[in-house]
Amino acid sequence: MTISAGAAELLLVANKPGLTETGGGHGAKGVDFQRWWAVLRMVELEQANELDFLLLFETVQDVTELDSADTPSRARVYQVKKKDRGEWSWSVLTGTTAPPKKSSSASSNAATPTFAKVGDSALGKLHLSLAAFDQLPVEAYFISNAGCDIPLAAGGNAATSMPCSFADFALQHSQLLSQALSSLGANGSPAPDLTKLKLKRVPIHPDEPSSYVIKLALELLTERSPAHAGQASSFVESLATKISPLGRHTDTCSSFEDLIKQRGFARQEFMSAMGALETIPDYSAYLNIWLTQLQTEGMEFMLVTALRAQAARVVREKLTGATLPDVQAIHDFCDIWLDANARGPHLRPYFEAGLDALKKDFSSFRDSELLARFAMRAIKKCVDLN
Repeated sequence: MTISAGAAELLLVANKPGLTETGGGHGAKGVDFQRWWAVLRMVELEQANELDFLLLFETVQDVTELDSADTPSRARVYQVKKKDRGEWSWSVLTGTTAPPKKSSSASSNAATPTFAKVGDSALGKLHLSLAAFDQLPVEAYFISNAGCDIPLAAGGNAATSMPCSFADFALQHSQLLSQALSSLGANGSPAPDLTKLKLKRVPIHPDEPSSYVIKLALELLTERSPAHAGQASSFVESLATKISPLGRHTDTCSSFEDLIKQRGFARQEFMSAMGALETIPDYSAYLNIWLTQLQTEGMEFMLVTALRAQAARVVREKLTGATLPDVQAIHDFCDIWLDANARGPHLRPYFEAGLDALKKDFSSFRDSELLARFAMRAIKKCVDLN
């Protein structure tokens, strides 16, 4: 198969109606979970030293991963779902009734399973996506923070043994699933390859999805850019901000290039974001020293806390390149004021004088934001002098 054929088939499948969920079924919390998982996946791919990758959002399923942005030769299709409590049940995942336990006296009288709801189930949709490809090698994954209550052939349960493939299910379950998925195809269609359909659990909590992602990013930056490891939080938050708008528009794309432009995020962009860290000093060390001194000199604790939060926002803003014109005006004002006013032995009077000057022209901004921007410009000035 040629390189262009892989991209062409992906585009064809991406434009097929009925595969991608385009509604607002997940809610904001579910979309947030998907976004943070996508950042996690990019960090994982980079840790694995993948030469290239491309994530396409709301394409085929929630996310499609290609091994190259230019020459795709394989793909992974992901359905990414958060669950607030409990585990995923067989009936919810497959749209069928679980097979009876062998010990059940009623097993011989069990009703013939019906497959009317399989096509609308999570695993049914994944199988349909997989079956839509004829040439490009594809795997499909169901990703969640919760386990799946399904027995495995080797013993144990998928809830505690993920990742696993559907072929790992206990015999009765894998046979029933194979029949259920076969019902979605035309007569004579090949039997589903359950080894290409997989479950994976990820340690992302729906109420605090960034924590685990920051942990992995810290490991990556400690290895690749140790001087900027302290910016792991700002780094992943900037990535989450960048991918947030991708996939909001799911119009039919006329070319593979249009598909990438509308819904894609490639390794090159990931590396550009990482490279941007090299141009930004690790402000955290300087900031922590200054905030400790400000609090020692009597600045209110709540104001110091708010200043710290706003400073983190300024760093994220720098990484995403999202500084607005009115905010840039504050930065320009700070630079001029800092050049004209020497700092004395105490920080608090210096910060208060800077804030008083800023409030004359930027009274619509909160004190904590003005102080944070003042602090970050002051730190930049100190670093540049060094």
